[in-house]
Amino acid sequence: MLCLQVAPAAFAMDTNYVIDLADIIPFDDWLELEERAIEISEKYQCLVMIVTLDDMWDFGFNDLEDFTHVLYEEYHLGFGADRSCLMFALSLEDRDFDLRAWGFGNTAFTDHGKDVMLDRHILPLLRDDKYYEAFSAYLDKADEFLAMARGGRPFDIGTDPEKGREDFLIKLGITILLPILIALGLCLFWVSKMKTAKTARKADQYIPPGGFALTGQQDMFLYQTQTRVKIEKKVPSGGTTIGSRGSSGRKGKF
Repeated sequence: MLCLQVAPAAFAMDTNYVIDLADIIPFDDWLELEERAIEISEKYQCLVMIVTLDDMWDFGFNDLEDFTHVLYEEYHLGFGADRSCLMFALSLEDRDFDLRAWGFGNTAFTDHGKDVMLDRHILPLLRDDKYYEAFSAYLDKADEFLAMARGGRPFDIGTDPEKGREDFLIKLGITILLPILIALGLCLFWVSKMKTAKTARKADQYIPPGGFALTGQQDMFLYQTQTRVKIEKKVPSGGTTIGSRGSSGRKGKF
């Protein structure tokens, strides 16, 4: 209980949108990130925050998700009645991260959206300790995803242009490259079975002595079987997995 009381108190004098307690962002860069975070938050009515800590254990937490929830609840963060918020927190000691959304943030930042934001744009930079670049990329994606969500089409599997290109390349490989590879394999197999074959210049060996004559010819149609199977169109799955505390997110190490 003492730890839970001490943690919010540490923020009592610091209510910025970018809270850099780990002191990893130069002042000029911090000021730029702060101004951008304020602009994005007010534009889309969804609080967009960045929080850095030296070590979450200093605040009595061994799980960064618990820390972000306490901070969110203790300070009643968020915009509007649903307290819309997106918070990206880092604990530098053990290189933990937590990306957490509430309210409209759950709509704007789907599970797929969070994965794309982290895996394609943020984590590669964090692994190289490029903190300013990572936070700048975070704000870029937050701006983009919030704009799409306010426009009625949240960024998700079905609206991800990169995902569409990936699916196209996979389908192209299945419909064109795979049959070519199978045909090539069969041809190579047949060729390997014909190592003793030699080119014949005459077909005499296939004609019986005295020649041959066709005495009759008949075609018989026996039966036909036709089976039809409807190909169902696959509807891309997606959406947001919301936990029992009303938030969605992803956490891990970088």
